[in-house]
Amino acid sequence: MAVGRDVVLRHAVESDEAEIVDMIVRQKIFNEELNPLFKTVEDIRAEAERYFRETLSDDKSFIIVAQHGEGLAGFIRVELVDRRFYKPRIKAVITDIYVKPRYRRRAIGQLLTQKAAEEARRRGAGMMSALYPITNYVAKRFYSQLGFREFQIEVYRELH
Repeated sequence: MAVGRDVVLRHAVESDEAEIVDMIVRQKIFNEELNPLFKTVEDIRAEAERYFRETLSDDKSFIIVAQHGEGLAGFIRVELVDRRFYKPRIKAVITDIYVKPRYRRRAIGQLLTQKAAEEARRRGAGMMSALYPITNYVAKRFYSQLGFREFQIEVYRELH
């Protein structure tokens, strides 16, 4: 299925909620499979609904969708962060990206990332980063192929 020319990239709207929430839930459950420290909450669907609605109403974050026909092929969510002490001051952080399995390996993730970068630049961002589980080697390769490089390490420990 060649979908490249048939995909429309646009900002998410309220009527996209059900499909995007489904994709968010799938992504978070996949993260949990990669690393048990990403244990999902009991009411993950309700949290995903709030997350979606908060993003639409917040000027510091946005969602771009890839629409194919009547449905969505995928989405990307970005937050704008003030780096306060560093230049460039505004950083765009890809917090979520998901492409439905039947649309994978068709450059939709790349198209979403490019469109998100354009929107982030329009909103004043001078750099872009991405968050993903350290054991997600597909994501690591994907971002590397798009010119991203490792920049910062996040370490953690559980508090009991």
